[in-house]
Amino acid sequence: MSTKHLLIIMLALLFFQIPVFIPNASASPAFTQDMSKIKVHSVAHTVELLEGGLIVINDTLTVSADENISVNFPIGFPYDYAQYLIDCLAIADNKEIPIVPNYGLGVPGFYAVLANLTGTGFKISSTPKNFTVTFIFSGPITAEGDFLTINFTLFPSLAVDVEKCYTTIIFPDSLDFSEASFVCNKTETEKNKNYYHLDPISLEKFTYSKAKAWMRFKISETFPYAEIEKLERNIEVDLYGNINVKDTYYIINKGTKTVDHITVFFPKEGYDFKVEDATGIRVSEVSKADLGENRLDIPDAEPNEKSVFSLVYKLNSTLISKNNDEYELNMTIGKITPLLIKKLAISFISPQGISFKPSSTVCSLASIIKRDSSRDSITFILHNFTIFNEFRVAVTYKMNVFWVSYPYTLLALISSAAILLGVFVRKKPSLAPITVPKVVVSPKIFRRFVEGYEERIKIVSRIERLEEQARKGRIPRRQYKVRKTMLENKLSSLSRDLADLRETIRRAGPRYADIIRQLEIAEAQLEEAEAGIRRVRSRYRRGEISREAYRRLLEEHERRIDEANLKIEGALLRLREEYS
Repeated sequence: MSTKHLLIIMLALLFFQIPVFIPNASASPAFTQDMSKIKVHSVAHTVELLEGGLIVINDTLTVSADENISVNFPIGFPYDYAQYLIDCLAIADNKEIPIVPNYGLGVPGFYAVLANLTGTGFKISSTPKNFTVTFIFSGPITAEGDFLTINFTLFPSLAVDVEKCYTTIIFPDSLDFSEASFVCNKTETEKNKNYYHLDPISLEKFTYSKAKAWMRFKISETFPYAEIEKLERNIEVDLYGNINVKDTYYIINKGTKTVDHITVFFPKEGYDFKVEDATGIRVSEVSKADLGENRLDIPDAEPNEKSVFSLVYKLNSTLISKNNDEYELNMTIGKITPLLIKKLAISFISPQGISFKPSSTVCSLASIIKRDSSRDSITFILHNFTIFNEFRVAVTYKMNVFWVSYPYTLLALISSAAILLGVFVRKKPSLAPITVPKVVVSPKIFRRFVEGYEERIKIVSRIERLEEQARKGRIPRRQYKVRKTMLENKLSSLSRDLADLRETIRRAGPRYADIIRQLEIAEAQLEEAEAGIRRVRSRYRRGEISREAYRRLLEEHERRIDEANLKIEGALLRLREEYS
């Protein structure tokens, strides 16, 4: 092949690839003519930053025309922001309007959606009417040190002029304003939100450079900049109508501060909320105060790290309705958290004795349907789930009458078998006893572990007292560092020895393994209660809770500390009996 032919082929391929990189700018002449008849009296352009980092932009347009016009309306923004758009919706006359994505404004450089007003019978006439378009962005946001820089559109981009544009920017009051690329004329605070207002201006069509803006804020520990990589919600119905739910969160900290809590909208039908860590150990319960504030304390997620935990709870059985011999579980999943959920997996799981009867609607929506001898499961997978989304589903199931009475039947069979076995054993001649070899652990092992554990408690207490003295200025800084280093080195060496002894005792037999397991559970409960006290004190210092709530939460965590210490002492006492 000649060089000339090769060059022609390369140019042809390049020519066909060009449209991929150019934003859609199509608009028919008839469409342009109809748009020229529309008057946009005003646009209320509201920008709000949600917890977690989602940016929500609402544009409410007031439009009219000298004659009745039925036309669809495009609205957009500079194309630079298109890669961060995750969802868009529109509403007119309290009805949701279909959206055509990536429609264009008729000129290059813009991303726009088309609000399909004609599909809902919305007509523009001499009487001004309103409709709203909402854009949801995940960025662009930059976290550097103690600051967060948010980029957004200060004005909408339209194909017609706007008489007045009123821009309002809303941010959580946990962010302290530092600087911006524009000037605000007044600021007000309401319901933990700061409102920044701009002077109203006339807006020319195809606003581009003027639409781009940024603001910089100083962040605090109370604003979590994070997203949920995956949320697995497992819903299980048992034979007695109980609904057990387990939400497993995989949360990523995108900021520079530790994330130790997030906002969660607890289901109103839910109760008995508990938090478990990745290993399934319960670390805390959700208090009434936290339920009222929609606050969920979570295991710490350090900057740029992932934290995995589960929220376990029950749902009211009123969600289940009965029709003859079939049952229907009606679920509506709406607001879960302000954070972006990149992947939401909702699974309905049935135990043995319950079989699902998925309808055609469920089959069309479900991502995975599994059936086996022990259980059924139906899984729905949603992507980029936000507080504006809602998922409704009704799952029908049927119970096997045998399995409902199975526990009682099984109990009767076991009782009968036990009686027969007793008769058989009594009549059978006695056999020579079988000697089972026993793993013997020296009493010295138990003594070393108990005494070492008690020494560890003393060292931890000495470190805490040393830190308190340093905070109050009762000890020189240099002396504090030397003594703390010595104690920490001793604690590290002792902890390694205790870990080896712990495993030796664990392998000595089921009884000792159970004692060690109870000890470890109590240790985890103690650590969580102590962390809870630190969180409560921090929240009280920041003024997030009242003195009464502070005192009540403090007493609750102190009670848990006492319970954990009693369990630890009980485990040590049982081990002490092996050498005393």
